[in-house]
Amino acid sequence: MLLNIIIFLAVLSVLIISHECGHFIAARWGGIKVEKFAIGFGPPIIRVKYKETLFLICLVPLGGYVKLAGDDRHDHTGGPEEFLSKSPGIKARVVFFGPLFNYLLAFFVFWVVFTVGFPYTAPTIGQIIADTPAESAGLIAGDTILAINGEAVDIWSDVLKTISVSHGVLHMEIDRAGQIKEVAVVPQIRSRKDIFGRLRELPFVGIGPSFEPKVVRSNIAVAFVKAIGHVGELTVVIIKGLVFTIIGVIPFREAVAGPVGIYHLTSEIAKVGLIPLIHFVGVLSVSLGLINLFPIPVLDGGHIFFLGLERLRKKPLPDKWEETLTKIGLVLLITLMLFIVFNDVIRFVLHR
Repeated sequence: MLLNIIIFLAVLSVLIISHECGHFIAARWGGIKVEKFAIGFGPPIIRVKYKETLFLICLVPLGGYVKLAGDDRHDHTGGPEEFLSKSPGIKARVVFFGPLFNYLLAFFVFWVVFTVGFPYTAPTIGQIIADTPAESAGLIAGDTILAINGEAVDIWSDVLKTISVSHGVLHMEIDRAGQIKEVAVVPQIRSRKDIFGRLRELPFVGIGPSFEPKVVRSNIAVAFVKAIGHVGELTVVIIKGLVFTIIGVIPFREAVAGPVGIYHLTSEIAKVGLIPLIHFVGVLSVSLGLINLFPIPVLDGGHIFFLGLERLRKKPLPDKWEETLTKIGLVLLITLMLFIVFNDVIRFVLHR
């Protein structure tokens, strides 16, 4: 229990520090004074002053913030080192660098993971379902699938992906106890749920994995490209998932997870190993970076939206407008978080 809490807090801290470092670096680049750099909220338990910035570690380790000089209209004096004295472009860069650094963290994490080697599930059959095309074709548990319709497969997800987009007979090349064999499988078409929970008509073969691990390593250059692609794929998946949730294809209760859910997932993934846990940090970092870019007041994307309006209008939004929109966004965000935490408790605590 204690170890799980420590791992969870470590993962959360990495994400927060990365995000706030983005704001900090962009602020200093733009000549803005950074008064505070805080990890967590509430009373500070560690205080360190370095040059002009007070670095804080606070009691409640769920979040963080960077306090910039003159970032509030009530405190703004017009000094050149203040946030509100800068152009909309510089201010937008300061805000944008938080999510950007989450994406950079994710990219770096995936680059390391793909270079060191990630433990995927090997393309070895562990289960044959009775009265299915796989059984009729003569496939047996222990067969390792090498290729499908001439396309090589290295891991189990390749097998699923190739089957899902196939049409007609599947010509499988398998390794059975060291002997290479060709097997023709005629899949059935069945209604099944995809990764987003949508019912789709998909080819069905009737095989399950052995869950035998297979570590796949790439050289630095290949891992670099794979990391970029992985960040892009995750971004698309998250956006699709959110769209399907909004239109009701995916139940909201199943689509979101808050601190309790992340703690549960972190604890489970940590049991698998260090590399999967590091990979999970990258996944969370992409999620955090993307969600913060949504044009919702309180989030970074909301601030960027306001700055975009400021640039178009050639002047900031009236104080009352911005304060009202920010309050609405804050209320919606707090309501959403309360619901998510409540949902997490039901899913991951009461139903365990």
